[in-house]
Amino acid sequence: MAYVSFVADDLTGASDVLAQAHRHGLDAVLAVGDGSGPLPTDCDVVGIAGPSRSLGGAAFDELVRAQLEQIAAADAEVLIYKVCSTFDSSPERGSIGRGIELLHERFPDHGPLPIAPAQPGFGRYTAFSNHFAGYSGSVHRLDRHPVMAHHPSTPLHEADLRHVIAAQLRTGEVPAAIHLPAHADGSFREQWTTLRRSRGAAFVVDAVEDGHLDAIALALREDDTRQSPAIVIGSGGIMAALARTSTGRSDIADSARPASGPVLAVSASASSTTAAQIADAVAHGWAELAVPAQLLNGQDRSLLDDLEKRAAAWLAAGRNVIVHTTRGTQDPRYAATGPLDASHVGEILGTLAGSMAVKGLTQDIAVLGGDTSSHALLAMGVSELRVSSQFVTAAPICRTDRKAAVAGCRLLLKGGQVGPIDVLERFARPIPPA
Repeated sequence: MAYVSFVADDLTGASDVLAQAHRHGLDAVLAVGDGSGPLPTDCDVVGIAGPSRSLGGAAFDELVRAQLEQIAAADAEVLIYKVCSTFDSSPERGSIGRGIELLHERFPDHGPLPIAPAQPGFGRYTAFSNHFAGYSGSVHRLDRHPVMAHHPSTPLHEADLRHVIAAQLRTGEVPAAIHLPAHADGSFREQWTTLRRSRGAAFVVDAVEDGHLDAIALALREDDTRQSPAIVIGSGGIMAALARTSTGRSDIADSARPASGPVLAVSASASSTTAAQIADAVAHGWAELAVPAQLLNGQDRSLLDDLEKRAAAWLAAGRNVIVHTTRGTQDPRYAATGPLDASHVGEILGTLAGSMAVKGLTQDIAVLGGDTSSHALLAMGVSELRVSSQFVTAAPICRTDRKAAVAGCRLLLKGGQVGPIDVLERFARPIPPA
């Protein structure tokens, strides 16, 4: 029986949960897709990831219900409803509030659920219910964050997570909260128990350092008010705390093996962070292939054949290749295409990557972007993921099941907002990560 189970709203975020378990000595495996297949049992941590962050309405409900039903079979001590540490969501798209409602639907006797998305080691903090994230050496409140306040899919104009959730709950209820002083004055556990015994959908829990998350992890495991499993809405930070307090092990050092040949990176991220990483790769000699707007809009599917031929030619010539749908929001394609279907875009990139791997042109693949990553891996035929090495924060190198088109490949999974500017160069010619 697994110690921790989780349901993740996108693939790259789920890979961070795997990485946090791995770095503290727990064996973790991720089942990719709709949760309809049997769950692995040979692990300490088991999770399901799908593209719910890119979905809304009935499609969101159907997927999350299926995943919760399947993950319940793991019978784990703790269940994490994994969300992005920058709380990417809206009432219409990837609604965390709706996810909380569906958790209560599946586990009706659990009482208010704690919300703890902080991940201090990754520059994510919650203070007095306001959420903050680091960027370029500074920390910004979400509604003033240079990236998140202008996110192309889910821009955040409110930093108080109580009000973000209230806007996503059908009742409009504003959740309660446990604020920072409770960690210092000894009242944390008393406030936790009081809120867990109260009425309501959820409550926000502050955390600005690992010790605060450790307190949340211990409260989850020792909560005498709970039904099984204990449930928390959180990010990779709470997984790290659960692993850390369980094993007592600090970071486990491991190193990434070098690339065996040319690297293929595929990106559907409009983040300025990813745009800078693409620019760095191109400056270091990577071949650049821009996915045409007509293919992104689904107007001319034949363009995919041409894109694959060009990528194959560069890889066969020994060049690292970056295939992207946009280089930030200033890219003319971004304005020309408008809102894109994440499943369509993910299928394009995943099909291309799988084809290059099957043809033996690359064994080193990077997938950049969160919303489309699940769709991309499904197109590659991936059903299971495990971490091979930690690499950089929130961007581990993974391996897949043997039936996937990319079986045997090193697979780097990186969300749009994360990673150093030279992450692709590090992946192609590894140097010790900072």
